Amino acid sequence: MPCRFFSTTRRVVSPLRQSQSQLRVFEPLQHHAPTFYMKGHQVKPLYQPHEFYSELKSRILSAKDRIFIAALYIGHAEKELVDTLRTALSRSSSLKAHILIDCLRGTRVSKGQSSATLLLPLLQDFPNQVKVSMYHTPDLTGVLKKTLPQRFNETIGLMHMKVYGFDNTVMLSGYLLRFSANLSLDYFTNRQDRYMLFDDHAPLASYYAHLLETVGSFSYQLDNPVSGTEHSYSLVSPADLADPIFDSRRFKHQQDTAVLPVVQMGPFGIRQDENICLELLDIAHRTGGKSPENWWIIHLTSGYFNFTDRYKTYILKTRAYFRFLTASPEANGFFNSKGVSRFLPPAYTFIERQFYKNILRLGKQDMITIEEYKRPGWTYHAKGLWVCFPSNEYPSLTMIGSPNFGHRSSERDLETQAVVITQNEKLQQALHKEVNGLHEHSDLVTKDTFKKMDRRVPYGVRLATAVVKTML
Repeated sequence: MPCRFFSTTRRVVSPLRQSQSQLRVFEPLQHHAPTFYMKGHQVKPLYQPHEFYSELKSRILSAKDRIFIAALYIGHAEKELVDTLRTALSRSSSLKAHILIDCLRGTRVSKGQSSATLLLPLLQDFPNQVKVSMYHTPDLTGVLKKTLPQRFNETIGLMHMKVYGFDNTVMLSGYLLRFSANLSLDYFTNRQDRYMLFDDHAPLASYYAHLLETVGSFSYQLDNPVSGTEHSYSLVSPADLADPIFDSRRFKHQQDTAVLPVVQMGPFGIRQDENICLELLDIAHRTGGKSPENWWIIHLTSGYFNFTDRYKTYILKTRAYFRFLTASPEANGFFNSKGVSRFLPPAYTFIERQFYKNILRLGKQDMITIEEYKRPGWTYHAKGLWVCFPSNEYPSLTMIGSPNFGHRSSERDLETQAVVITQNEKLQQALHKEVNGLHEHSDLVTKDTFKKMDRRVPYGVRLATAVVKTML
């Protein structure tokens, strides 16, 4: 069924304003973000990691004009991806590539290599085609910058956006593990995440390309090493911009499917993602009324169960059915890790148990359920939500991107997400397949879940969780 949405650039007849369309309830969301219009067949969920990696390489090799990639970092072992970029760049001198990564994570050395040293040869061999920007949080400065060890300094704030663009096509994915792998080999084989392709839509692709350019404009630029120093590369701050480390205060001073890109940049007071999520819950609450048969079904997933107090308050009061999906301790990327990080799975268990107690206290166990992803040999990092109207088992809205709905995503990191609203039946069915596929490997959480021996949380972890909760 053809469907056109309200446009910020030209006047069109919008089904959001048509009384027969349920989608009109989402219209307030368009006050928070630009809207792009496309056909449902242009939006394609990718279900498995190998599909994403195959599509990523294929799109890089077929790109004619531009490649733009935002990722937390590029794993030290990901030579194949760099070689793919090299092949594409060597085929055409007019092809431009912009790579945006986090400075803290991108300069951390693992097995003698970092993202910076991995990408520098591309910059050297294609100086007129490649730009590598490295964002540094303005909240890590002074004594804290000098004394906080690597790994721990990343808790202060990161560039956490996940965008992959090729000419007029964009792919988005969710959270990729900070301390192990991002664009790296193990991510592409046994990590369950979410991936979505937005094909052949120049305005949307340009939006994300400009977003990366904007963040890149206040980021360090990777460059050749300065002569006479022992460093293997240099990081150059834009000449007309305050340095994020040494001058952080000044540094801070829209057819049948609609896509609303939103960003969350807490350090700069930009809260599009949080505002639109809370607006969506408000709409669900108002629309559902007092009759449970009119309530929406909202699937919400995050690899790390650590909602902000504001999100928890909204969720517990919203008149809607919630199906939460999160990682079991075994599917947590930090499970059996070394050092302090091995305590993170029990910390998330503790937070999850507290929330479950709130559900029981309010007698909402029939409205709010929690499931845990558990698949042998797999870790779980998918995030986002899906909205189903009571009259339709297929989602009419989904959110795909990097935020985890936690304090870090809201206050510390740089995040981006896309809200996809659709009346396209094939796309709705594809989204239904996506969310059901995630739930196939999940178990329902009950009171007995937290009575198991392996779910006992040490007292010290409980105390520590209360202190570091905002950094998880």
